[in-house]
Amino acid sequence: MRAGVPACGTGAGLTDGRLTDLVIAAGGAATRCWNTVEAARRLEPAVPATPPTRRWWYIRVMNEPDAEVVQPAMLERRVDPARYGGVVRPDKTVRWAADELKQVRQMRGRSPDTWPTPTALPESLDQLAKWLTELGWDDLTCLARREELAVYRTLSAVQPGLFADQIVHALAALRHSLMECRRYEEALEVVEELLRLSDTSRSAQAEAPDARYWRTLLLAKLGRDQEAVESAAEAVTETRGRLQHAGATSASLELIHALTAYADRLDKVGRVAEAAEVSAEVMAAWWQQADSTVQFLQTLDLCSERLVRSGQTEQAHACIVEAMGKMRRRKRDTYQARAWHNLGVRLIALGAPEAALTACEEAVQLYRDSARAHQEWHRELEAEDDWDDDQRYSEAYLLKRRREELKSSRKEVRRAQQDLHDALLTLSACLQQLDHIDEAAAAGSEAATLRD
Repeated sequence: MRAGVPACGTGAGLTDGRLTDLVIAAGGAATRCWNTVEAARRLEPAVPATPPTRRWWYIRVMNEPDAEVVQPAMLERRVDPARYGGVVRPDKTVRWAADELKQVRQMRGRSPDTWPTPTALPESLDQLAKWLTELGWDDLTCLARREELAVYRTLSAVQPGLFADQIVHALAALRHSLMECRRYEEALEVVEELLRLSDTSRSAQAEAPDARYWRTLLLAKLGRDQEAVESAAEAVTETRGRLQHAGATSASLELIHALTAYADRLDKVGRVAEAAEVSAEVMAAWWQQADSTVQFLQTLDLCSERLVRSGQTEQAHACIVEAMGKMRRRKRDTYQARAWHNLGVRLIALGAPEAALTACEEAVQLYRDSARAHQEWHRELEAEDDWDDDQRYSEAYLLKRRREELKSSRKEVRRAQQDLHDALLTLSACLQQLDHIDEAAAAGSEAATLRD
C-alpha cells in the first residue's frame, strides 16, 4: 500500500464486513475500514499521496449497487395496509422516503467535509429508517440502521468518544428493527454489544435495563431457556442492587418487570414452586404501587395458579382469601372484572365455594356495569346525526367510517354481554355447590337471556 496509509483489517462489531467504507484522517493518523486488505489495496489510487492537514476522505471500497444498503429500486414494492403505520396516504410516505434516500445517496462516498453538517449522512439515514418503519418495511429499516451504525463507527474511529450517544441510539433502534423482522440471533448480538458498552458509556448504561430485559426475552425466543433463567436472575440482582445503593424503600416498576420475567422463565423450565415464590413478591410490589389494582389481581391469579400446579393448594387458597380481604379497601373498576372471575373459578376448583362466592358476585357486578356502559355508548353512537358533517372527507368515506364505527361498537357490546354470560354461569355453579338452588337458577336464567 501507499506509504503513510495504514493497512485495514476486517471490521468488528455489527457491520459484518458488509458496509465497506474507509475513512482516513489527516496523515493516516486514524483509519477505520470494513473490508479485507485486498479490497483496500484495489483502491490505492483513491488516496492522495500527501493529504492536506485536517482533511477527510470518504473512500468507496465497494460500488454502491453491490453494497448491502437501501437502493431506490427497493422502494418499488407494495405497502401492506395491515403493517402501514403512517397517518397520511402511503404514497406520500413512500415519496418522502425516496426523497430522503436521494439525499443519502448524494452523501454516500463523499468526504464528511462536503456534507451540510458533520453528521448529516447518519441523521438522514435515521430519518430514512423512520419512514421505512412507518411503511412496514422492516427489512429495509434494518439496512438503513446498519448503515447509520457503520457511519457513526467510522466517524468515531477518527474522533473517539464523540459519537458514543449516537452509536448507542443506533444500536437500540437496530435491535427494535431486527425484532420486528424476527431476526432474533442478530438482535441478541446487538443487545450483548449494548451491555458491553454499558461498562464505559453513560448512554449505554441508561439502555442497560432494557437491554437485560431483551436479552432474557431473546434467549427464551431462541429456545435457550436455561440461559434465559440465568439472564433474568442477573437482571433482578443488578436492579435490586442498584435500587438498594440509591436508598430506595420500595420496589420500582423496573424491579417488578425484572421479577416478573424471572418468574416466567423459572416456570418455563419447570421450577414452578420458585416461580410462585417470585410471583408473590411481584404481587406485594404491585400492591404498593398507585393505580395498579388490575396488575395486583392479575399477578394474584398467576401466583395462585402456580401454587396449585406446584401442589401447594392450601397456600393458594390462603393467598387468594387474604388478597380479597385487601381488595375491599380499593376502588372498584370494571377493568378488574376478568381477574375477579378467574379467582372465582380457581377457588371453586380448590373446593372453596364459600370464598369463591364473593369473587363470583364481584365479577358479575363489574361485568354487568361494563355491559350497561357499552350499551349506552352504542345508543349514543346510533343517535349521532352529525357524522356526515365533516367537509374534509367525501360522503362515501364518511359513510364507510360510520358503518365501521357502528360495527365495532356492536362487537364491543356483544363481547361485554358474553363476558357477563360466562360470569353468571360461574356464579350459578358456585351457588349450586352451596345449595342455593333458587339463586343459582336465577343466575342461569339471566345468562340464557344473553344468548338470544
